[in-house]
Amino acid sequence: MAEYEFDVALSCAGEDQHLVLPVVERLKEAGVEVFHDREREAEMWGLDLVEYFSEAFGRRARYVLLFGSKHYVDKWSRLQRRAALGRALEQHTEYVLPIRIDDTEVPGLSPHVGYLDLRVHDAATIADAVVQKLAQHRAEFTPATPITPKSVAALAREKPKGWEYLLYATVVAQGLAGLQPKYREHFLRYSPRNGAVEHGTGIGLIRDRNVLLSEIIKVAVESVFTPETQEAAFGRAGEAGDADRIVHIGELFVRTFDEILEWARGIHGTSYASEDARAAARVQARFADRQLEAMHGVAQDLREVADTLVERLTAGEQITMTVPLVFEVEPALELEFKAALDKLSR
Repeated sequence: MAEYEFDVALSCAGEDQHLVLPVVERLKEAGVEVFHDREREAEMWGLDLVEYFSEAFGRRARYVLLFGSKHYVDKWSRLQRRAALGRALEQHTEYVLPIRIDDTEVPGLSPHVGYLDLRVHDAATIADAVVQKLAQHRAEFTPATPITPKSVAALAREKPKGWEYLLYATVVAQGLAGLQPKYREHFLRYSPRNGAVEHGTGIGLIRDRNVLLSEIIKVAVESVFTPETQEAAFGRAGEAGDADRIVHIGELFVRTFDEILEWARGIHGTSYASEDARAAARVQARFADRQLEAMHGVAQDLREVADTLVERLTAGEQITMTVPLVFEVEPALELEFKAALDKLSR
């Protein structure tokens, strides 16, 4: 982990200093090391400011608090902005922590990045959010971090706000990332031959597969992803979660996703002597589509939330750990499947 002289560097327009100073004081009270150019005028005296800010914002500070406003965009603070955004582009991880003073868009800053708002959040709230970010960083844990007992223990030790969600999101995101090729192949209706051959109508095999898929979903709904198991993992309101249980539930989410993929993969990988049996089986494999899409969507949402977790929680967003289990067959697909079975029964 890189060592930094400052925890945060402030980037703001001079006209906004009166709004920023209360945040500076709160940060210092919380023990945060702050780079504030107004306090370093002697150090800056006679130096090339382009090089100075490139060094301060690019290498000396862990995060940059960017206070966006009309004054900020219009004034010479573009030197600070250029240095901060330049590093953000290079390292592809969160580094610039933007705070709105008004609704002015800051050039070069993605409109999708998580913001706090000085009109909504007071100085104490913003300082606390920074402290939470630093705690997450000390744990060296992000959605891209390899999950090891050491990294999980560090996260549980530092306990940044929402750490339980971050841990769960990371387990799910990384687990499903390894299943992306199989997921894509499912919607291509492809699987390597598995050596199984069906010489008859395949009706018995089709019925067995229906039972198997129903059982996968039933176990998930009734045993694994219940409110009770989630509460035991994530804790009641105001209570810390259990890191080992969270990892386990995340792994079970991934395993359930993989079981459904393998269920459909077995259908696509089987060879059928009867073309009608093959057609009916291929329709059956599509029963998995909605569930897989729903779970895949949750994994994407988890990752997006994890990237801006502190900002969302600070803004008062209520974040819940839900697992969608939507084993429903669309009526049109059900009719198509029934017609295929009727054709086999003639």
